[in-house]
Amino acid sequence: MSGEFYSTYRSYLERYMFEGATEGVLLEAYQDLPRCLDGSEVQAASILDVHTRALREVMGIKRDSDSVQWIYIARATEFLAQILIVIDTFLLQLKERVERDHLTGLYNRLALYRLLPRMLEEAQEQGKPIVVAMLDLDDFKRINDQFGHQAGDEALCFVAGLIKRILRNDDLAVRFGGEEFVIVLPATDFAKARIPLERILSQIAAAKILPDVDGLTVSIGVAGYAGRGSVDPDELIRQADEAMYRAKELGKNRVVFAKGDDGE
Repeated sequence: MSGEFYSTYRSYLERYMFEGATEGVLLEAYQDLPRCLDGSEVQAASILDVHTRALREVMGIKRDSDSVQWIYIARATEFLAQILIVIDTFLLQLKERVERDHLTGLYNRLALYRLLPRMLEEAQEQGKPIVVAMLDLDDFKRINDQFGHQAGDEALCFVAGLIKRILRNDDLAVRFGGEEFVIVLPATDFAKARIPLERILSQIAAAKILPDVDGLTVSIGVAGYAGRGSVDPDELIRQADEAMYRAKELGKNRVVFAKGDDGE
């Protein structure tokens, strides 16, 4: 934990304990302490160590009778509880920033590897199927080369927005990297997955995304888990990726399912 955070925390703790546990001190601490943190330092154990060390020093400076000291200790504990609420909020905000793709607003790969195992575990517990789809924009390099990266960014944002509009609230949409997206459809088998995935495919192909760009299409590969037995998130992603490349080989602008079921 940084020296700046420790000294700032100790200062506010001492003021809170010996100035009557005033709300004004807490409000100042709320605004000031998160400024001294970064993501690598925000751990409950570290915060507790800081609090323990600061409390010992403060109590060593201000020695009174035992009964008065218990009042100070109670105030210090209350102070820590209040500060941890603020730090928890900071953590949530930090996680949201780290796990979001800045261009499209979708979750990114980091979030996928946190959320997908949890979704697969729930599918296994409930005995329900789940589908993982890999979507890749066809000939995306041509857009960047002919019309510039800004046009490419606009195309990516359009596709991301269309995916979000079509999916359900419980579905997961991720920008996996570059022009690749991953879609996770819980409580969905291949037959049910075909409906939203084909809708995404057709609406992208029919849209006039950019004035100078005609015929933007996507290829989608799909893998599934039936809700029984063991499951490896990486293997599902690999199967979906492999099916997506089969879609490319078959002519692009299509949905191909893993395990030899291309839905044709």
